[in-house]
Amino acid sequence: MWWLMFFSALSSATLLPGSSEVLIVSLAVREPEMAPALLVSATLGNTIGGYITFFMGWGAVVLGRRYTGWLPSEKEQARAMPWLKRYGWWSLLLSWTPVIGDALCLLAGAAKLPIIQSGLAMLVGKALRYAVLLYVAGFLGG
Repeated sequence: MWWLMFFSALSSATLLPGSSEVLIVSLAVREPEMAPALLVSATLGNTIGGYITFFMGWGAVVLGRRYTGWLPSEKEQARAMPWLKRYGWWSLLLSWTPVIGDALCLLAGAAKLPIIQSGLAMLVGKALRYAVLLYVAGFLGG
């Protein structure tokens, strides 16, 4: 079950569509004792997915090409760039957010932000999102 959660969270953090939030709560409803394992699995999968997107941005710059399929829309870029310029890798605490999260990861890679700090910011932001979701749903801390 946690593998399903891992791969759903991983795909949700890349440019592929996904809805890991719905899955984590659904699986926790089915087996509440698995909530901590689901939290870890979702966080790791989502962080690895964020890293994949980060390195897609990094690779697009390294290869000197602009892969239009990898780039966020101009609207997403317009929303994400001010965060990156102002807060640098700290902005990746918001990598879990809809609309700008994938753009932040991709543009952070293209901007060659520090890999370790960027990954830690993604990890913390994504873990907090899932932890709050499970807490509000009554599966953690209660």
